[in-house]
Amino acid sequence: MIVKPKSKNPNYPDLSDDQQYFVLGIESDEYRILNDLGKPYLYDSTLFDVLESTEPSDWITEFGEDGERYSYPAPLNDPGFFEDFFDQEPAQVSIFWHLVNQRLAHAA
Repeated sequence: MIVKPKSKNPNYPDLSDDQQYFVLGIESDEYRILNDLGKPYLYDSTLFDVLESTEPSDWITEFGEDGERYSYPAPLNDPGFFEDFFDQEPAQVSIFWHLVNQRLAHAA
């Protein structure tokens, strides 16, 4: 899935309005995107236009109690994965960058 910001938003200086972004996953209906600073942050999906809606076939999709969507590839789908990633746990950092590099190489 590839998205592009609808417009420049001063609340999100880490996103460029002319840049396309790969969606790494969906969490509570928000897109997890590798931003311009190289950080995999969550952003409200309404900030973006979807340029390519095809989602990877390996995403695991679940829905919360209020119908909110959660979709990630299996290696990133463990509860607490991104908390551990941001705490710089070596296993999660390695898993994350391996998957991102694999996706980007496949897209090239």
